[in-house]
Amino acid sequence: MAQKVIAIFGVGKAGLGQALGALYGSKGYAVTLLERDAAHLKEVAGALTKAGITAQGIPTDLSDDASIAAAYPQIAKLGDLDTVVFNATVRRQGRPSTFTGADIRADLAVNVASAVTVSNLAIPYLKANKGTLLYTGSVVAAKPGTTDTSQSMGKAAMRNYALALNKDLAKENIFAGVVTIWTYIRAGHGAQDPSKIAQAYYDLAQARKDPEVIYRGH
Repeated sequence: MAQKVIAIFGVGKAGLGQALGALYGSKGYAVTLLERDAAHLKEVAGALTKAGITAQGIPTDLSDDASIAAAYPQIAKLGDLDTVVFNATVRRQGRPSTFTGADIRADLAVNVASAVTVSNLAIPYLKANKGTLLYTGSVVAAKPGTTDTSQSMGKAAMRNYALALNKDLAKENIFAGVVTIWTYIRAGHGAQDPSKIAQAYYDLAQARKDPEVIYRGH
């Protein structure tokens, strides 16, 4: 039997992507990390490898469907794709009255459209393994502010897509779920530590029951 693989789209600098890789790696998964920052990918994949985890980084532009599509055959080389995590987000600074339609379209290309592309391309692989799609949600989807409006729009749309997708894929035995984070991600700060938050993803995927968990960090 081939090794199970988790693919994490959008590693991020807050440590959640690395924590997910470490947790799933400790469960015997091979880890694929995907984002544009090749140097950061090398750093995180290297840290996981030093911990005894099979890990690779694939530089991927999540605003480009062709770049995403090109990554999947490379992911499959590690084993059987079992879990996909969409953790990417664009945080545009500025007040909503200053944004243009072009600004929002550019942000939604990553915050929503790439989630759809990542998911569609994953589904054929996940069908064989009754796999899992997980998405990183945020409190800003429900409580938008004047400094995170673009991100809040994307997170709200992504959450609705993920919940609908879970219903759609039930007949395929694929589970889609959202971890909606209602706290900061801060290493070394108790329940806000990325390793604690990563556990919520794993638990959601194992339970495969409720499609959303709200992680409050206390």
